Amino acid sequence: MKPLGSVLAFTRERNAALLRAYRKQVGSARFIRLDEIGERVVNSPAERFWVSEERAAVVVSAMMRGKPVLDNMRPAKREMFEEIYRRVVALKKLHPDWCLRDLAHVVVNSPAPKFYMKASSALERLFKIRNGWYDRGKGNYSF
Repeated sequence: MKPLGSVLAFTRERNAALLRAYRKQVGSARFIRLDEIGERVVNSPAERFWVSEERAAVVVSAMMRGKPVLDNMRPAKREMFEEIYRRVVALKKLHPDWCLRDLAHVVVNSPAPKFYMKASSALERLFKIRNGWYDRGKGNYSF
């Protein structure tokens, strides 16, 4: 588990992707209901899996060894790692000589079917982006 308050290396990139998905959903909505918009945002395709390659390799390795690493995860995170695991296993069949680190790199950086987070978490992040919370020492966002 990452320490409270730690910032992922790709936070800016993930937030920009969330904002793009939000704008797309708001632009195509006939009526704006935040709960519905939030669900559409988190269930829209993402350009990658929003987890580090290192963490994905550690979790997939544990899954391969039969360790119960998914037991204490939130449902969305568990679903994400199950999808990563499934893709790693399939890719390993195509490239049996690749190490787990390389497999995880390819999978994590490939398009994901969704953002794998709760709608309320996505909306909270979007509000923080709009209010400048991430800008305090963490770069700028253009709106």
